[in-house]
Amino acid sequence: MSAPDFQHLTAAQAVRDLRAGRYSAEQLVLACQARIDRFNPTLNALVTLNREGALAAARGADRRLAQGGLAPALLGVPVSIKDAFATRDMLTTASHRPLAAYRPGADATVVARWREAGAVLMGKSNLPELAGAPHCWSPLFGLTRNPWNPALTPGGSSGGAAVAVAAGFSLLDIGSDIAGSIRIPAAYCGIAGLKATENRIPRTGHIPHLPPEFGGPGRSVWHMLAFGVLARSVEDLQLGYGLLAGPDGVDCTVPPFLPEPPSLPTTARAVAPMRIALWDDFAGMPLCPRIRRGLQNMAGKLRASGHEVVRCAPADFDVGAAWHAFGLIGGAEIGLGMPGWQRRLFLALRPLLPRDHVITRAVAAGMRFDLRRYNQALNQREGLIRSLERFVGEWDAVICPVAPTGPYPGEPMPPTRKPPRLNVGEATLPYLEATIAMTAPFSLTGSPVLSLPVGIEDGLPVGVQVIGKRWQEHALLETGRRLENALGGFVPPPLAA
Repeated sequence: MSAPDFQHLTAAQAVRDLRAGRYSAEQLVLACQARIDRFNPTLNALVTLNREGALAAARGADRRLAQGGLAPALLGVPVSIKDAFATRDMLTTASHRPLAAYRPGADATVVARWREAGAVLMGKSNLPELAGAPHCWSPLFGLTRNPWNPALTPGGSSGGAAVAVAAGFSLLDIGSDIAGSIRIPAAYCGIAGLKATENRIPRTGHIPHLPPEFGGPGRSVWHMLAFGVLARSVEDLQLGYGLLAGPDGVDCTVPPFLPEPPSLPTTARAVAPMRIALWDDFAGMPLCPRIRRGLQNMAGKLRASGHEVVRCAPADFDVGAAWHAFGLIGGAEIGLGMPGWQRRLFLALRPLLPRDHVITRAVAAGMRFDLRRYNQALNQREGLIRSLERFVGEWDAVICPVAPTGPYPGEPMPPTRKPPRLNVGEATLPYLEATIAMTAPFSLTGSPVLSLPVGIEDGLPVGVQVIGKRWQEHALLETGRRLENALGGFVPPPLAA
C-alpha cells in the first residue's frame, strides 16, 4: 500500500483511494494524526482531539471496506467539526466559558449525518466565543494561526476549520456563517467553502443558541444564519454538502428537500464559454492592491480559457441599504442572545462611532429592539433578494471579492477590547467594514455562496465569492467546478508542507 500524499489529497480522492485499496482508513487517520502532532502546536486549529475514537472508527471502516459492496459516501474519510456543533459525549464548548466541560448527549444533525456516511471524526476546530467574530481567538483555547503566515489570522468564525482542512488535519469540516464565517476563513487560508442557502441545512445542535441546561433564551436568530462545508476542492464541497441538506424533523424552518438534478458535464451549457459578472464596487468600498491584482489576474485566466468577464454591478441593489438592513436584523436577533452588559455597551458606544462605521452603527441600532424598524428591514431584505435574484439570473457566474483586505495580524480579541482599524491599501477601515462588508449583503439575502481560491499574491492566497440563486446549490457548485478548472484550485500552504 502507498502512503497518502497530503500536499494535494482531497476528500473525493481519499474515497477513491480507500475503495481501490491504495491505503487503509487506519493508515489515513494515522497520517492525519502525525500531521496534527507536527503542525497543530503552532497552528492551534484543532482544540479537542478524538484520537482513540478516530482510530476505532477507521478500523471499523476498514472492516466494512473489506466486505465489499456499496459503501457509505464518506466511509473512512477524516473530518473535523467546528466546535459550535454538538458532538455526542465529546467536548463541545463554542469557546464559551460556561460550556468549558460540556459533553452533549447527542450529535448535532450535521454531525450525525456525516457519521452515518462513515466519516471519521478527528477532532473539534477552534472558533471565537459563540462564533461571534470574523477572527479566531478563543478565550478557552487561544489564537489560531494562518498556515500561510503564523503572524496572521485565518479569519473567522470558522477559522480553525479552514486551517485544519488546509493543513491536512482533516479533509472536510462543517462551518456556520451569518456574515462570512465560512467564506472569509476559506479565502484567507486558500481553500474552498460553501455557505448554503439559508434554512437549507438544519441548525439542530448548533451553538448558539445555548443548550437549555445552561439557561439560554432559546433560539433568537431566525434570519441570515446558514451552514455549509469547508474543503480543498469544489468536488469535495459537493460530496460533503449533499449529505447535509434537508429537514431533520426538529428544525421546522428547513423546507422539504427536493433532490437536485444530476450533474450533466457533457451538455452544451457545461462546455460553452461562460458570461461572468465581476462585481467589485461595493458602495465605493476600497480594495487593497493585493486583492485588486488577484481579481485582475483571475479575470485574465478566465478570459484565456474562453470565458467573457464583464465588470459590472446590479443597478438596483443598494449595498448601503443592505448593510443597514443586515445590521438592524442582526443586531435585534443576535442582541436577544447576548449578555445584557454587552448589549448596553454597544448601545452606549453607538453615538460615539464615526460615520464610516456603517455596519457597526446599524448593528447597534438593531439592538434597540425597535419592532417597526426591524419590520422595515425585513421588508427591505425582501426587495434586495428580488433584485439580486434577477441579477444573478442574467449571468452564468457572478463573482465578488470576499473582503476589502486579506489576512491581517492575529492577536487576542476579547469582547471588551476595541477592535482595530485595518489597513486597506493606503486607507484604513473600521474592523467590521474591513472584514464583512462584502459578505454580509449575501447573508442578508440568504443566497448560497461559494468561496473559491483564485491565486497567490505576495505569498498569500486570494479568494472570491461566487453568488448563486437561492435553493440552487447544485448549479452553483457545477459553475464552481468550471471556475476551479480554469483557475487552478487549492495550493498547499507553506507551514504545512
